[in-house]
Amino acid sequence: MKEDKDLYERSYFLDMKSGEKEYKKKKKKEKKKQDYITGQIINMCAIIGIVLLILIFLVFFYKPNIIDYLEEIKSTFTYGMISILGIITILIILFNILLKDKKILSNLLKILLFFNIICLILFFYIEAILDNTYNNEENFSNIYDTKIENKTDTEYVDVWKTLLEQKLQTKTEKQVFIEENITQFRYFKIRVYLVFILYVVTMMANTYIISKIDKGIKGRDILERNDKILFKNKVNIEKER
Repeated sequence: MKEDKDLYERSYFLDMKSGEKEYKKKKKKEKKKQDYITGQIINMCAIIGIVLLILIFLVFFYKPNIIDYLEEIKSTFTYGMISILGIITILIILFNILLKDKKILSNLLKILLFFNIICLILFFYIEAILDNTYNNEENFSNIYDTKIENKTDTEYVDVWKTLLEQKLQTKTEKQVFIEENITQFRYFKIRVYLVFILYVVTMMANTYIISKIDKGIKGRDILERNDKILFKNKVNIEKER
């Protein structure tokens, strides 16, 4: 009977240890696979980020043909968006480098993610207000009437209408001014939406980092719980002896 009991105990612990080894082996394979996927995602995000930055750079260096009377408002809004995005990105990088406690890191990244979402919603709302307030012919017509000096009756050829209608079409200096300002506002909106895309990319990268950290924490907790159960069973068997 004693030999059977010893044999049972040995087989029990062998099964437990074998199960633990299999679990660790499985986790190791999953980690390698996850690291590969992480690398691919990081590379993709980096490529998207570089392309967007190049586009933003090109759009920012577009030179208007006329004085942009809304330049200060546009610049303040756009650079404010970029500054906040830069701060969020730097904090994500610093937290990942400096913090060793994964739970604290996960909580701080979640706070940054929430702040990122709030900023994105707020900037969408402000952009909608600016678009509704300034991006219309009436507004630019008023600017022309109140701020432009030395107005002339000069007429310019409307190339597109002329080509479409096969007949010479002209437009006044005021019409040219309004069209140029509307074009300027379109460039402003392109810049804003490119920055919005960068916000979304940052949110996606942060969400992925958080999910990876939380998964690691959960796996570690399961392993610790299994170790405690194994130790408890071992103690109970030793007591029975």
